[in-house]
Amino acid sequence: MSRSHFLKNTFFFSAATFISRILGYLRDAAVAYIFGANPLTDAFFVAWRIPNTLRQLVAEGSFNAAFIPIFSELTKNSPDNAKRYLSSLFSIYTLILSVITVFAVVFSDFIVGIIAPGLSEKGTLEEASTLLKIVFPYLILVGWVSFFMAVLNTKDRFFIPAVSPAVLNLSFIFFAFMLSPYYGIYSLAFGAVVGGVLQVLIQIPLLIKERIQINLSFSLLPEIKETFKRLIPAFASFGVSQFAFIVDTVIASFLVGGAISYLYYANRIFQLPIGIFAIGVGNALLVSLSKHRSENNTTAFINDLNTGLRFAVFISVPATLGMIILGKEIITALLQRGSFSSSDTEMTYLALIGYSIGLTGYALTRPLKSAFFSVGDTKTPLYSTIFGLLVSIILALIFGFLLDWGVFGLALASSAGGISGFFYLYFFSNFKVDLPELLKTLLKTLFSGMVMVVFILILKETTESIYLQVFAGVVLGASVYFLTSYLVKEKSALFFADAVRKKLIHR
Repeated sequence: MSRSHFLKNTFFFSAATFISRILGYLRDAAVAYIFGANPLTDAFFVAWRIPNTLRQLVAEGSFNAAFIPIFSELTKNSPDNAKRYLSSLFSIYTLILSVITVFAVVFSDFIVGIIAPGLSEKGTLEEASTLLKIVFPYLILVGWVSFFMAVLNTKDRFFIPAVSPAVLNLSFIFFAFMLSPYYGIYSLAFGAVVGGVLQVLIQIPLLIKERIQINLSFSLLPEIKETFKRLIPAFASFGVSQFAFIVDTVIASFLVGGAISYLYYANRIFQLPIGIFAIGVGNALLVSLSKHRSENNTTAFINDLNTGLRFAVFISVPATLGMIILGKEIITALLQRGSFSSSDTEMTYLALIGYSIGLTGYALTRPLKSAFFSVGDTKTPLYSTIFGLLVSIILALIFGFLLDWGVFGLALASSAGGISGFFYLYFFSNFKVDLPELLKTLLKTLFSGMVMVVFILILKETTESIYLQVFAGVVLGASVYFLTSYLVKEKSALFFADAVRKKLIHR
């Protein structure tokens, strides 16, 4: 797989994720408009976060890390065994998700009480428990979605799987507007489950087209055992990562009413560059590196890894600066209407600044983790995540309680944990990371980013319209950043400029 092919897959994934995330912001805007930020929305976000946290544990990241390298190897060397492996894994995987779901529904009161004990003081613990019972079956549905996505990614199909969350967001919006007058906050829970069904259905035609057949089978093949052997540390790695958000939720539940919602909305905006580019790089790179590994192509492996690292910096630096400079305006444009007040905007912006500081650290961990996963090492990413979590928890307690920095402190602690995790991965890596080139990229992107900031500040001073500041600011900022990066000969900018030029010539 060439570098251009890897970046092409990244582009398709990123474009699809961009569509989904834009609809996600419209979803958040609809929820904020109808419900605002209050103890009742805190109850829903707690209930919604629990299956979503488990989704990221047992589905997306950890599953891909264990599954893709093994399936890629089997597909190359033994296609028949690959088919048997796929059916058995899907059946066992579904059974595990079903058991988890039944357990969560039965013990929902206990789970919510552990995750967000402060809700009992706000009188919404019972509502959160009921909401959890309704939304938790979404875990099975999104587990299937993630399974199908991983399979399709190995076939170089990235767009449709990545765009499937768009239908979930459309379902949320529809149910929020149409059913909220009758069912209140519970309309969001109904929208989540229906959206999950739609996410599954949208991938079925592509599975049929790729002739992917899955039968019911519980055969414990050697590859199944190897998958679970790798899955345990990978599961723990992503689990520890998600536990950091649980810690934030526990601490935030004792802060001012709406604190959980502020962190949620800020994290949603922060997740845009991560979801569009960092996860896109990680997913495409995992497939690419796994194929290089199966072919013993070390040169291509190292080249793609370094390309992924430089691209992570190229995207994350301007995104960080942009969210700090335009964050308040973005939140105002997206959320400040109806029940969502200007004070809610201020609090959400503080949390966004805290999250933004750690964006580059988060982005850089994705390529490195993909490299470890592709060679079958799921333990080192686990240890790095544990290290980052310990840093995050200690600082969350210091910032949240001792220094009383509120939601900004919790978000900043999370950022510090992400940055710490990256340094752990780097220092314990045996991969040939081209550090001089990476530092050169960092310096060039920082310079280009500062030029971008100057132009955005000028725009903000010369226009009063919030919407113009946001949309023109994003377009102007991205254009100035890319042009400046091209002029200073940053490699990612040169690559994309050359790709566009070739595309235009061959038209």
